[in-house]
Formats: sequence, structure tokens, C-alpha cells
Amino acid sequence: MARPLKTRTRRRTQSTPCRPRIPHNLKYRPHRITSPTNKLMRLLLILTSLLLAPNLWAQVSVGVKPNRKQYVSYEPIHLAVTIANQTGGPLTLKNANGNSWIEFVVQNQSNRVIHKVNKPSYAGTTIPTAERVKSNFTLNNIYDLAQPGNYSAYAVVRTPNQSSSEGTRSATVYFTVNRGVPSWKTKVGVPGIAGDEREYRIINYSGDGAPKIYIQVQDVKRGHILATYSMGNVLSFRKALKAVDRENNLHVLFLTTPELYCHTVVNTSGKTIKRRYHKGVGNTHPALLTHQDGAVTVFNSVPYDPAKEIEERKKFHRLSEVPGGFQQ
Repeated sequence: MARPLKTRTRRRTQSTPCRPRIPHNLKYRPHRITSPTNKLMRLLLILTSLLLAPNLWAQVSVGVKPNRKQYVSYEPIHLAVTIANQTGGPLTLKNANGNSWIEFVVQNQSNRVIHKVNKPSYAGTTIPTAERVKSNFTLNNIYDLAQPGNYSAYAVVRTPNQSSSEGTRSATVYFTVNRGVPSWKTKVGVPGIAGDEREYRIINYSGDGAPKIYIQVQDVKRGHILATYSMGNVLSFRKALKAVDRENNLHVLFLTTPELYCHTVVNTSGKTIKRRYHKGVGNTHPALLTHQDGAVTVFNSVPYDPAKEIEERKKFHRLSEVPGGFQQ
């Protein structure tokens, strides 16, 4: 018996349309609509955004810069503050509603805010249109920064109509306070004040620049540091000389350049009352001499006068001015 023939039915598959091949070196570039209407709309959007952002046109900028990056403990820390007026009119800065027109925020290396020890009152000022002013402020007058460590600070400037939580802030600046180690010290009495005593200290410190010699004066009875400041650059290969005169003033003689010695006199209040320069005579070096009456002077030296030095140099002919006829 013959088997019935099986017929196969082919399934119709849905064919996909054939995509045209695009050469690989051709890139698709969308069509850009640059009609005059679109250009006008974009221009209107830009102008609207500028009008809605008045701070772009009216603002105050504040800049802060320390005079150095490294300091000795109790040394004055000066900040130069620059304020630019870009408000489009005169800018008046003054204390108002119990708020100072300028305030500083100082933090230590642990990001803890240093609290104020004094609340100074700064005189106001008016900055003309499109101009800037620069003023110097001493942070030690506001904060106790005697503790060695790293610090950061910034300034906030306020207009009279701004509250204590408002204002224009400067960028943050950083500085370091180092503990100065005395290389020499001595105690003296205070003339005319019985029982008072001062301690003179000499500190050698390099920091972030040339080596300097510092003077520090302490009120021994009260434990206060009266002064700490640099007396000038010092060349350490020649030891500084110290002497106390009959009025208990401290005399310091140190080499500040290869040829010049600086003679500085500091009183018991920590103020420099005399500063002179000397040059050695021949092969000798200047030194301090204490007389029988207690006076202290510099010997083995000649006083250095910069104006006189220039006049002396003018007497010598330059090489190009030497009379002709010389052959070598």
C-alpha cells in the first residue's frame, strides 16, 4: 500500500527591509537649523539670563594676602586686604547695627575657630566707583596666635545694610606659627620702676627666607611678651655680640652682609631706639665696648653712610673712562 506523500509547507518569514550601505569614510552630520528666528531667540535668552543675575554687574571682591608664610610665636602677623568696588557706584563701608564692616575668621590645624581676645573697631571708608583700596590688619590684635601650628584665615566685608550672616568673603590663606628657640637671654631691671624686670631674648630663625635675628622682650613679673620682631638678616658664620648699657638697654651687633655690621639698640619696652651700620677697618672686625660709665659703643669700625658711599664711588672712573694709551 502506497504511503501518502507529505507536503512541506514553507513558513513565510517577515523580511526586513534592506538597509543601504553607507561608506565607512562618510560621517553623518545632522542638519543645523540656523534661521534668523532661532538666532534671535538665543540672543533674547542670553540677555534675559544676564538681567536676572545682577551679581554679575554689581559686586564687591575681597582679596587677602599675608606678608609671609612663616612666623615666630608672638610676632605680628599682618594681612593685606584689598577691596574692589564693582557695584557701579560709590561703596561706603562702616560699622552698623553692632556689626563690624570687616571681620576675620581664623582656624587652627584642627579646623577649630580661634575665638577673639579683643574686639577692635575699624574706621570706615568710601571706595569710589570701579576703584580698589588696600589696608593692612594685624591678626594678633584680635586673636591669640602664640600657639605654634598651622592656621587658616579669611576676611568678610559687609555693607551697612547686611547682617552678621551676610557679606563678601575672601579666599582662604594659610600660614604657620613656629616656636622660636632663644639662643641667648638675660634679665634686667626697669629703670625708675622698682620690682619690674625684663628678659631680653635673641632668636635666630630662618623660616621661609633668609636667616634673621629676632629680639623678644618679656615682662617677667606679669608674664607678658612685650615685643617680638626681626632686627634684620644675619650671616650666621660670625656670632652676634650683645651688651647691656647703664640704662639697661640691649645693644646687639651682628653681621648682616659680607661687609656691613648692624648695631641695634632696644629698650626695656621692646622698642628699637637706635640702628646704625658699620664697616670694619682693615683686617679687624667691629665689636662692642662697654665703658666704665656703663656706656656701650662700637669700635674697630667706621660708620656706614649710604649717601656718602655713593659719592665716594662716583670719584672712581669706570673702565671705559680710563685715559687711553694703556696697553696690556
